[in-house]
Amino acid sequence: MYRILIVEDDRTNQSLYQKMKVWEEEGFVIEGQAFNGREALSLMQTKQFDLYIVDVMMPVMNGLEFLKELKDRGIMAPRIIASNYNEFDYVRQGMKLGAMDYLLKPVTEEELRECLQNVREELDEEREQNVTEEIFRICGADISSGFARKVMTYFSEHVDLNLKDISDEFLLSHDYFGKLFKRQMNENFNTFAMRYKMEYAKYLLSHTDERIYEISDHLGYKTTDYFTKLFREYTGETPAQYRKNLDDN
Repeated sequence: MYRILIVEDDRTNQSLYQKMKVWEEEGFVIEGQAFNGREALSLMQTKQFDLYIVDVMMPVMNGLEFLKELKDRGIMAPRIIASNYNEFDYVRQGMKLGAMDYLLKPVTEEELRECLQNVREELDEEREQNVTEEIFRICGADISSGFARKVMTYFSEHVDLNLKDISDEFLLSHDYFGKLFKRQMNENFNTFAMRYKMEYAKYLLSHTDERIYEISDHLGYKTTDYFTKLFREYTGETPAQYRKNLDDN
């Protein structure tokens, strides 16, 4: 679930936001509420948020001042402005300060859903990129060269591919691709691919509700039994045991 901070001074609007079902349906949860920008900044000292929904006209610190503060602090999480029709000039200023979209009050669930879907797509891409880079780090992948970066980027987007598939994609013979990969990465492609898949499987088991057979298919394994065997050899646990131990902790 992506965490939302709602910055809104009207208690009626705050209550309306709380009653909407669209949040959970689109993969979000209201993690905090503030009645002005200063309260929001205070909450941010103890909590992290993935999305800010910000009213424009508020006392103490208004929405534009809050957005400017986020920009000055280098906080890049998406933000959406909620505004009345007669505040469009403020909305335009907000977009210049980093807002990616705006909602017109009174906010409807249909309009909110469209905004959330756009934001989730951006957040999903960012999360996937962060996960990929972290797995590369765990695997000790040196992607400083152009060839290695291209191969790793393509492989992370097509993790179900094997050596034949990926060498064909780069218009190289399987033998030459394998030798070039080993020279760049100091290990053969199949060894690296297996370790990457196992680390990615650990991420999917801990951060998603995908079933084990879905993860197996996602990673390109023909049978769940074979995936389970490889995962147990890599971690010492079956995928089911690994997920259960995470839940217990």
